[in-house]
Amino acid sequence: MQGADSADAREASTLIVVMPWASLHRPSLGVGILAAAARRVGAGRVDQLYASLEWAQYLMERSGGEITPEAYTHVAERYFAGAGEWVFAAALHGESSWQVEEFTSYTRACTDLDPDLLVRMQELAEGFVDELCERITARGYDVVGFSSTFMQNVPSLALAKRVKAARPETKVVFGGGNCDGEQGEALHRNFPFVDLVVRGEADTAFPLLLAALRKEPEDAERMLRRIPGLCWRKPDGRVIVNPVLGQPVALHQARPPDYEDYFTGLQRTGIDAWVEPELVLEASRGCWWGEKHQCTFCGLNGSAIGFRSKPQDQFLDELAGAVERYRVLDVTLADNILDMKYFADFVPGLAARDWDLRIHCEVKANLTEAHVRELRKAGVVNLQPGIESLSSQVLKIMDKGITGTRNVRLLRDCGHQKITVEWNWLYGFPGEEVADYRAVLDQLPALVHLQPPSGAFRIALERFSPYFEQPELGLVNEGPAAIYSMIYDLPQEELASLVYLFDSTPNGISGVFEAELQRAVAAWEANHAGSTLTYSVTDDGVIVHEGRRGREARDHLLPFAGRAEAFLALAKDRTPVALLSSLRPVGVAVSEAELTGWLDEFVREGWVFVENGRYLALATPTAHPDHMLTGDELRPRVLGGSLA
Repeated sequence: MQGADSADAREASTLIVVMPWASLHRPSLGVGILAAAARRVGAGRVDQLYASLEWAQYLMERSGGEITPEAYTHVAERYFAGAGEWVFAAALHGESSWQVEEFTSYTRACTDLDPDLLVRMQELAEGFVDELCERITARGYDVVGFSSTFMQNVPSLALAKRVKAARPETKVVFGGGNCDGEQGEALHRNFPFVDLVVRGEADTAFPLLLAALRKEPEDAERMLRRIPGLCWRKPDGRVIVNPVLGQPVALHQARPPDYEDYFTGLQRTGIDAWVEPELVLEASRGCWWGEKHQCTFCGLNGSAIGFRSKPQDQFLDELAGAVERYRVLDVTLADNILDMKYFADFVPGLAARDWDLRIHCEVKANLTEAHVRELRKAGVVNLQPGIESLSSQVLKIMDKGITGTRNVRLLRDCGHQKITVEWNWLYGFPGEEVADYRAVLDQLPALVHLQPPSGAFRIALERFSPYFEQPELGLVNEGPAAIYSMIYDLPQEELASLVYLFDSTPNGISGVFEAELQRAVAAWEANHAGSTLTYSVTDDGVIVHEGRRGREARDHLLPFAGRAEAFLALAKDRTPVALLSSLRPVGVAVSEAELTGWLDEFVREGWVFVENGRYLALATPTAHPDHMLTGDELRPRVLGGSLA
């Protein structure tokens, strides 16, 4: 156990537990922030216990090395399958096993998980929870808090129930993403061993709560009433639900997270041999796009979608301090979307420090090539841009505020800068039709050199999303996702208040065409490795180097005074009219009919992507590593159709 293992642990008053299935290679941002905030206001000793790391160690030891941390991560990354919650369901309900037959059938039909492995994990979960409970209660903590997000609910409840039974005077507190809004009320209502639930941001609420719990009953009650969003019980058992007040946390006041206990635990458990740790930091909260145009399927941010970011110099100093303190160069920004203002000072400032960082962050996909280039200079090696689709019509249904062509352009530019891109192809939107996909799918073989999606997935109905809040948008809510009935022993109406995922009537494409989309994406994934499409500029023109799988490897010369300039001008997506206008200043006189012939050739060869009348070149330069060349940049060197 992290801090709780030290000799003076009995003096501590508070323990915050990070249960499975938190990431093994990332510490908990929320817990790190809360621990630092509580210590700052003198809340006594606040320890952190990374039970997630200990569960990975426990699985490996008790299975004789058969269940590795890789198996843990395989389960943890499949949130929509819900298997991680089921693993701890028997421990929560006090049974030796729980819904094994039903869950096994579901898992085989709907996931790529091994049900036999999951059953073995469930058999081990009760002993693990019992051991944790014994160690925690032996230290006599006044408060044991649980940060619950994604699949941490049931594991946390299983341990909390045992702690409360073994030491009733311990105050059990829950918070985190799974406690937002009515979810927090439902959790407090249905699990009486949970004394208090903090709904919403807890930066201020949690230290206030710890202060209140140290007071005499009369003073404590007065203080508890003032904590926004708190669910609590009076001495007579009556439940009080404080209103959530509107003002979100000002991020310039947020404390940098304390991760010492994570790194101590990583070493102590021996999991460090399996894990490359990353620092998790936040520059902002909420979503500046979703604040005005929330994507129809997205429930992230819950009730805290209002966008706020830290002052750029403050966050740069915070990042520098964390890297120096923990000696880790892999950094994940927890932001749902990068503040575009950060390109003014933060991104150049980070690049100027010339560290060997490897940064992951989430962005909106409408970045320019210059933005991508600046991110790479700053150490960004992985982006999650929320691409979701390459069909402009489907993206419009999502309210993404971007076109399919711009998404392809980002994939090309990131590939050129050697930035990996994480994205999923989503489908199943009300109003989408086969025609919205047809032209795009026909061009996927030309995109195999670009980074493919991790797969094509039908959308789920998420709490807090516009589809959930506004049924008139077309997704019919059929109730809590089926997996939850195999996890909880609660009526459907209570599950409907507690859970995040819901089943819905399938919409959009289906049947034969759905299978065609799945096959096309799978072929893209299979053919990506080793595929290239590049170009170089010579005295005679542009040479396109064909190296994509499924096509003959050869070079194509596009001569100057026409096709070369047109091809280079399509580094930016353009309509034929806009392309024609861009060619005249560089001395290329061409008729509309001739230009149409060039574009038809480019499409036929798969050198450009075309959608909604906009054309985009797909190749990247071989001898110009900094950025893509355009026709405009050749203007000073083009005289009479040849290079000066």
